[in-house]
Amino acid sequence: MMDPRAYGGKFLPQGLEADPEARAAMHEAGLLFRSSAMRALYRVAIQVAGSDAPVLLTGESGTGKEIFARLLHTLSNRSGRPFVPVNCGVLSGELFADKFFGHEPGAFTGATRLQKGSFELAADGTLFLDEVGEIPLANQVDFLRVLEERTFKRLGGDKDLGFRARIVAATNRALPDMVRAGRFRADLFYRLNVIPIALPSLRERSDDIAPLAEYFLWLFGHHYHRPNLRLSPEAMAVLTRHRWPGNVRELKNLMERVALLHTSESPVMADDLPLEMRLEFAPDLPHEFGTPHSGEALADFNLDAAVRRAETAAMLRAYKAAHGSKQRTAELLGISPRTLRHKLAQYGLRLEDG
Repeated sequence: MMDPRAYGGKFLPQGLEADPEARAAMHEAGLLFRSSAMRALYRVAIQVAGSDAPVLLTGESGTGKEIFARLLHTLSNRSGRPFVPVNCGVLSGELFADKFFGHEPGAFTGATRLQKGSFELAADGTLFLDEVGEIPLANQVDFLRVLEERTFKRLGGDKDLGFRARIVAATNRALPDMVRAGRFRADLFYRLNVIPIALPSLRERSDDIAPLAEYFLWLFGHHYHRPNLRLSPEAMAVLTRHRWPGNVRELKNLMERVALLHTSESPVMADDLPLEMRLEFAPDLPHEFGTPHSGEALADFNLDAAVRRAETAAMLRAYKAAHGSKQRTAELLGISPRTLRHKLAQYGLRLEDG
C-alpha cells in the first residue's frame, strides 16, 4: 500500500494518481478504495455523472451510499451547486411535506416566516434522498408528482416553483419486494430506478480492508496525537477475516476506538480488537491467537498453558453461542457468573454484554 499521507492523507484507485480532476473529485467526495469492484463502480460513476437521469443506489448500511452520491455530484457539471441530503427515514406526514416543499408565512400554526424546502434548496444541484424506501406511502404520490411535473408549491402558497435538481436516491431495502407488497409505489420506483447502482459490501471488496484500516488508523492517530500507531500482522489478519456487517462505517469507527484506547508504543495486536471479531478465530485459537515468539515455544507444552488455551477457547465459543450474554455464557460453561468473571480477569479477556 502507498503511504496514506500522500494526496492529503487519501489514497486513490490505481491509474488515477496522475489525473488532477479525478483526484480532486475523490478528495471532495471522500471515497477511498483500491479494489477492482470499486474501480469498476468508479468507471460507472464517470459514465453517468454528466446525465440528469435519476440514480438509485442500493447496498447494505455503511457501504458509503452518501459518499458515492457526493462523488456523482462532484464529477458532474452540477459540482459547484448545492448538494442537499435528506434522510427520508425520519419524516412522515406534515413533517415530510414541510421538509421537502417548505412553507409560506401563516401556512400553519407557528409558521411565522417563509421556509424553503429541500426541493427549493437543491436548486439546480443534487437532491440526495437517503433511506428512500422509508418515504411514507401517503407522501409518495406528492413526491412522484414533483418528479413528473418538475414543479411544486410551498405549503400555504399558490405559486408554482420549478424543480431543477438531479435526484440521487439510496436504500438498503429491497424496493421491488416492497412494491410487490404494496408498501412502495411502482410508478415512483420506476421513476427513481433509471440508473441503478449496487454498492458492494466491504466483505465483497476485501482488498480494501487493509488499506482502509491503515488509512483510518493513520487519520485518527493524528487526530488524537498518536501518529505512530500501526497494526500488527495478527491484528490485520483478524480485520481481513471479519465479516464487517457494518461495512466501512464499522471499520472506521473501530479504528477510531483503537486510536483512542491504544496508548502504548507497540503495534496494535489482535487482543486489542473487540472480542466478537476474535471469536471468528475461535476454532483455531491456539494457532491464531498468538504464534509463540522466540523463546516461548517450550511453553506450549506446559500443562498450565494448555489448560489456559482450552479454557479460553471454551469461554469464547460459549460466549459466541450465547450471543453475547455473559449470564448465558456462564450457564453454558456450567460455572457461576462469579467464576466466569474470575476466569476472564485471570486470562485478560474482555466480554461485553450483547
